[in-house]
Amino acid sequence: MVLPPSLALKLQLFAGALRDQPVKWLIATISIAVGVGLGFAVHLIHKQALDQFNNGVRQFSGQADLQLLPHSALLPEHTLERLAALPEVAVASPVIDINIAVQGFDKPVRWLGLDVFTAAAVTPNLIGQNSDETNDAAQQGEIPLLGTTYVFVSPALKELMPSEQYTLTTQHNNRSQAWEIAGTVPAAGSGQILAVADIAAVQWRLGTLGQISRIDLKLQEGVTPASFQRQYGDEFAELGRLETPSEQGTRGASVSQAYRANLSILAMVALLTGGFLTFSTQMLAVAQRSRQWALLAALGARSGALRIQVLFESMCCGLVGGVLGVGLGWGLSLAVVRYLGVDLGAGYFQTTQGTVALPLLDTLLFAGFGVVATLLGGLSPALQTGQMALHQRLRAGTEEAGLQFANKAHWVGLLLCGVAAVCLFIPPYGNIPVGGYLAVAFGLFGGIAMIGVVVRALIRPPTQLREVADLAKSRLASTPNLLAVGLSGVVASFALVVAMHVMIYSFRHSLDQWLTQVLPAPLYVKLNNASIPVFPDAFQKKVAELPGVDLVEFWGQQAIVLDPKRPAVELIARPISVQAAAQRLPMTGNTIDEPKVGTLPVWVSEPMTDLYGLQAGSTLELQLDQGVRVPTTVMGVWRDYTRQHGAIVLPKAELLEQFNVQFKDTQGAIWPQQNIPVKDMVARIKQAANTSPIAEKIDFAEPGEIRQLSLDIFDRSFAVTYLLEIAAVVIGLFGVGTTFSAMALQRKREFALLGAMGASPRWVLKLIAREALIASLVAALVGLTIGLAFAAILIFVVNPQSFHWTMEWFTPWRDLCLMVSVLVAMSTATVTLALRDKLGTRLVEQLKEDWA
Repeated sequence: MVLPPSLALKLQLFAGALRDQPVKWLIATISIAVGVGLGFAVHLIHKQALDQFNNGVRQFSGQADLQLLPHSALLPEHTLERLAALPEVAVASPVIDINIAVQGFDKPVRWLGLDVFTAAAVTPNLIGQNSDETNDAAQQGEIPLLGTTYVFVSPALKELMPSEQYTLTTQHNNRSQAWEIAGTVPAAGSGQILAVADIAAVQWRLGTLGQISRIDLKLQEGVTPASFQRQYGDEFAELGRLETPSEQGTRGASVSQAYRANLSILAMVALLTGGFLTFSTQMLAVAQRSRQWALLAALGARSGALRIQVLFESMCCGLVGGVLGVGLGWGLSLAVVRYLGVDLGAGYFQTTQGTVALPLLDTLLFAGFGVVATLLGGLSPALQTGQMALHQRLRAGTEEAGLQFANKAHWVGLLLCGVAAVCLFIPPYGNIPVGGYLAVAFGLFGGIAMIGVVVRALIRPPTQLREVADLAKSRLASTPNLLAVGLSGVVASFALVVAMHVMIYSFRHSLDQWLTQVLPAPLYVKLNNASIPVFPDAFQKKVAELPGVDLVEFWGQQAIVLDPKRPAVELIARPISVQAAAQRLPMTGNTIDEPKVGTLPVWVSEPMTDLYGLQAGSTLELQLDQGVRVPTTVMGVWRDYTRQHGAIVLPKAELLEQFNVQFKDTQGAIWPQQNIPVKDMVARIKQAANTSPIAEKIDFAEPGEIRQLSLDIFDRSFAVTYLLEIAAVVIGLFGVGTTFSAMALQRKREFALLGAMGASPRWVLKLIAREALIASLVAALVGLTIGLAFAAILIFVVNPQSFHWTMEWFTPWRDLCLMVSVLVAMSTATVTLALRDKLGTRLVEQLKEDWA
C-alpha cells in the first residue's frame, strides 16, 4: 500500500521524533491511557448499574398506567374491589412483592405473587412459562400458573441454582415451605433475581393473607393518569398513593443519584489529571523542537504545514493512548463488576453481576478525549513559537521564548479563581452540587495558570554559585516558563490527590466519632435470618428480666414515602424521651424542650432539613398505613451517616399508647450491670432464646465490632477513590520524569561543556537530581495548597449538597507529609534513573552542535 506523499512525510517526521525521545512519547501515551481508562471504567460501571435498575423498573411496571402503592408496608386486600369497580379502570391487577429467605441463598430472594388473569393484561412479561427441563413439576390435569406449590424463576436466579435442583425452600416465621419449579420467567430483566407464583399461594403460604403490596392499574381508553390522580387521589390517600411507573422510576433512580454523580466526577478527575499531564508534555515537546520547525521553515515549509505536523503528531499520540485507555477501562470495569458488583460495593442495586457492555458512542467519546487533550497541548506552543522571527527560532533557548504566555497567565488564573469563588454560591441542581464542581474545575485551571508566578517567587537566582544547589536554582530560575508548564500536570494530579484524601480522611474520622456516639450500649443484638423478621414480645420481656441486666431497648423501623418524587424516609420507633435524646442521638444545632400540644415529639436526621425544610420546632403529619395520621413536632436535628435520604426517630411507647402503632422490632441493645462481663450476658440471652422460635438466629455484636464492620464497608465503598489516588500519584511521577528527562536531554550541549570543564557524569546527574528535588518541592507545595482548598469545597459544599449530611474537618498531617516526601523522593529517583544511562562522555560530538 502506497501512502500519499504528504502523509508519508508526516509519518517520517514523527518517526524521527519517536527515535529521538521514545521514552517521553511512551510516557505521554501511557498517561493518556491511564486517564481515559480510569474514567471509562467508572463510566461503564455506573452506566451498567443504572441500566439494570431502569430495566427492572420497566419490567415490574409492565403496561400499567398507574400503581396504588402503600405509604409504608402493605395495602388491605379490600382496596382491590374498590378500584376494580371504578368505571375509569379497565384492569386492576394485585401484586405481592416481598423479600423471602430461601434455603441455600445468603440474601433474601424477591418473591412476586400475581393474579395470572389480570396480570396478562398489565404485566404479561412477568407470567411464567412451563419448562420441559423440570422434573414433571406440572402434573397432568394441573395448571402450574394457578398451583399452590409451583413457582417460576428468572434466568438470573436459575443460574445461581445447581443444575439438578428443581425445588426452592422458603423460610418464613420459623416454617419451611417447599416450592416446585415449574418453569422460568424468560422476559425477566437482565440480572433480576426473582421468583413468581400465584398470588393466593403466596398469601397463604408466606403469611400475607388479606394484604397486598400494590395494585397495577390499566385505565380505560381516553382516561389519562393525571386526570385519574386528580379525581381519586384524595379518596385513596389514607390507604396509599397513586403513582405512574415513571414517577416510581424517578424516585428509585434518585436513590443513587448523588452516588452516580460523584462517580462521574471521579471519572472526570481521572481524565482531567491525565489530560493535564498530556497537555504539559506536548507543550514541552513542541517548544523543545522549535529549532527543528525553524529549520523546516528555512527549507520552505509554510507555517500552516508546520502547525498541521504538530497537530498530527499530537493526534497520533492521543489516538494510541485513547485506544489503549478504552481497552484498559473495559477490562478494569469487568474485573470490578465481577468482584464488587455494579454498585462498587455500596449496596444500591440488588442484582447479579454480569458482563459490561461496550457502547460504541461512549467508546468513541472517551477515546476522543485523549486526542482532544493532545491536540490542545500541541497547538498553543506551536503558535507561540511561530510568531518569532526565523533567526530567533534557530537560536538556542527558544524553548523558553516559545512559552512566554506562561509569564502572563497569572492574570487569567486570578480571574478563574474569582469565578470559582462565585460558583460556590450556585445552589445545587437536584442532588448534584453543580456550583461546587464548577468551583473545583475553575479553581484547578486558575491555580495551574498561576504556577509561573509561584515559580518566580520561590526560585530566585542566587547571587553566588557556591555549591550544586546554587547552580541548580540558577538553572531553574533561568527557565521559569518551561518549568511552570512542565509542573502543571504534576500539580494537577497532586492537588486532586490531596483533596480526595483529606475529604475521605475527614469523612472516615467523622463516621468513627459518630459510631462511638450512636453505639453507647455494650451489647447489640439483631436477627440473622429473614424467616424470623421480628423479636417476639415474650422474648423481649424475658431478656429484660434476666439477672444482671441493667437496661434493655428494642426498636423497629419501616419506610414511608413523604414525597412521591423523593426516596422513602426511614421511620425508627425506639425507646427515647425528650430528656434522653441528647444522649442517644448525635444532635446538631438547636433543640426545643416541649412538643406542641396534641403532637408526638420526633427527631429528624440532617437530610430532612435539606430535602423537606424541617428544623427544630417544625410540624409534620405522618400518613401511615390503614389511614393512621400522626401529627408530630420536630424536637431537633441529628446526624446520621447511614440513611442518605432521611430518617425520623419516634418515641416507641407514646406511638403505641396514643396511636396504637407498633413497628416490628428487629434490633436491640443491652446494658449489663457493671459486674457482668459481656460474654456472660451473651450466654444468658442464648439460653433464654433456646425455648423460642429465634433460637440460634440471633447475632451478637459489641460496639467495636460494629464500628470496624462499618469502617470496612466505608473502605470498600471508596475503593475506587483509593485507586484513583494511586493512579494520580503514578501519573504525577510520570509527569516529573517526562518533564525533567525532556529538559535534560535538550541540555546535552550544556552538560558536555560542564564535562569539558571537569565535571563528571555523576556530578552532572547530581545537578539534575537537585533540580528535580527543588522543582518537585515547589510542585508539592502548590499542589498541597490547591488540594486543601479543594478539600474544603468537597467537605463543606459538595458533600452536604450531594448527601445532605455534614462532617467535621480532620487534617491528615502525617499522611500529607508522607505524600509530599514520597512525591519528592520518587520524583528525584525517577529523574535519576531515567537519565543515568543517557549522560555519556562523548564531549566532542556534543560540542559540535550549533550554539548560535
